[in-house]
Amino acid sequence: MLGNRRDFIKKSTAGLIVSGATFMFPMELLATMRKKVGPNDTINVGLIGCNGMGFSDLSSFLKMSDINVIALCDVDENVLQKRTADLAKAGIKKPKWYKDYRKLLENKDIDVAIIGTPDHWHCLQLTDALQAGKDVYCEKPIANSVQEANIMLDYVGASDRMVQIGQWQRSQPHFVDAINYVHSVNWEKFVRRRLGHTKAG
Repeated sequence: MLGNRRDFIKKSTAGLIVSGATFMFPMELLATMRKKVGPNDTINVGLIGCNGMGFSDLSSFLKMSDINVIALCDVDENVLQKRTADLAKAGIKKPKWYKDYRKLLENKDIDVAIIGTPDHWHCLQLTDALQAGKDVYCEKPIANSVQEANIMLDYVGASDRMVQIGQWQRSQPHFVDAINYVHSVNWEKFVRRRLGHTKAG
């Protein structure tokens, strides 16, 4: 299963990049794409935070037939109703509803937690998900502080779970070019030249 999860994480990134991840994928079209997969070959997903990017991420995940959404968590029952109706258009049966994400994480059938809540929840929910033994896909921004980011990093390092953060735009060609440029510059030489220029001026 771990190999499958590794493939899942890799494929999920590709799916999000291809989709642009900011546009909701038409559920009716999703229904025509998905193929029947045996229970032993499925990865069960629970979504925490069902509005905006959370549901957009889930929609991208569902482009892969081996993804099975079995749980939705949101504090607003109207959102749960709306998203369940959206999933029905794709031929997906009603997932279990939760208002408390901690109860969702207690569900032993969930393999992967998608965290699409506002960023001030990310640190707590990601670390709780890891402690519950879930693999995690978490939306950006990852945290509200360096301290939170370090706490999350420590938990990831101490876990054998797969974790991915939704920084999909970093994979687009112009961002890759910018990153390569930053790495190619001799910044020490650049700063010395600038300081020298300033003093001479």
